[in-house]
Amino acid sequence: MPPRIPNYNTFADIVDRLIVEVNKLSYFENKKREEQTKPDKDTDMIAYWDNLSRDCCEYRSLLKRKMNEVLTDIVETGSYETLKEVRTFRAPERSVEDIIEEMCDRGPARAKEELAEVLQKTLA
Repeated sequence: MPPRIPNYNTFADIVDRLIVEVNKLSYFENKKREEQTKPDKDTDMIAYWDNLSRDCCEYRSLLKRKMNEVLTDIVETGSYETLKEVRTFRAPERSVEDIIEEMCDRGPARAKEELAEVLQKTLA
């Protein structure tokens, strides 16, 4: 099986999407129940929420089936590969600690003490 594509068809993506669909399903079912408990029920709204709920339910079933396919493939092949995801964000080479330390090293001793006091108060 070819490597899976991050943010498209990895196992984590399927689980993430399944969580979203289950939450939406719950929301739509609750809205439908709320409408059903009103004294003047709006049958059009009940049907609306019911249709949305059914769509989520169908999508949930498809995702569960896809999850089973991926797990079956992992068990049968004994491997699971994903493409390496290239990130646009890279952590800076220097940390905040490095920058503060560098600034302190450049300044007079009293400035270092004042900065240390301010940081201590701020972070405490």
